Amino acid sequence: MSTLWELMHDCIPDDHARQVNSRYYLDEAMSSAGAPDRVVDLGCGRGTSAGLFRRHDPKVRWVGVDIRDSPEAHQRRPGQDPVVYYDGVRLPFRTDGVPLIYSHQVFEHVARPRELLREVGRVLRPGGLFIGSTSQFEPYHSFSLWNYTPYGFRVLVEEAGLALDEIRPSLDGVTLIMRTYHPTRKKQYGRYWEEESPLNTEIDTWARKTRRRTALVNLRKLTFCGQFAFRVTKPASRA
Repeated sequence: MSTLWELMHDCIPDDHARQVNSRYYLDEAMSSAGAPDRVVDLGCGRGTSAGLFRRHDPKVRWVGVDIRDSPEAHQRRPGQDPVVYYDGVRLPFRTDGVPLIYSHQVFEHVARPRELLREVGRVLRPGGLFIGSTSQFEPYHSFSLWNYTPYGFRVLVEEAGLALDEIRPSLDGVTLIMRTYHPTRKKQYGRYWEEESPLNTEIDTWARKTRRRTALVNLRKLTFCGQFAFRVTKPASRA
């Protein structure tokens, strides 16, 4: 029987074990020397990521994509960046043309994730990035369909011909469960999207006492995380 470490160690980072969210990889990509001049937000909802990208490059071309009956997309205000609607599978972009696709907490809602990931692989240019986050231990919310283990997500990504470069833990699953279980405390639990959540803090204490290497701290946080962030690439050339 293979352990999660054996299956995932090559994409678990060893530089730090801080809790992150999808903005971590957004900021990383847009701060790099080869930052993209065009980005696609897959499942863009209210379109809030446009401002995050433009903090780095005011001239970046941002394109939002969502399904027509998305409740979040319906909350968009007039005058915001236009959104392209699609059928949930076929992306309206040419093959090998998009340098970066961003997806914040969307794939737990996607009805056909295998097919959509293949479309992500089709439209990304060789060497292009697919970055974002999704759920592992998160209660039902807004028509959510799935939770992914880190390994399960990797399998889907690789089936689509893509490569999972890196995966990092977000807030822990216990916090997300308790937030739903105690709805009157949502504001109290909400702060943990921006600061280390309780179980992650406990894991940090364990790591200091046992002097565990950073990658193993990330492994433990990934094992119990409610959400995780990812960086995926399309290989520059395919065999």
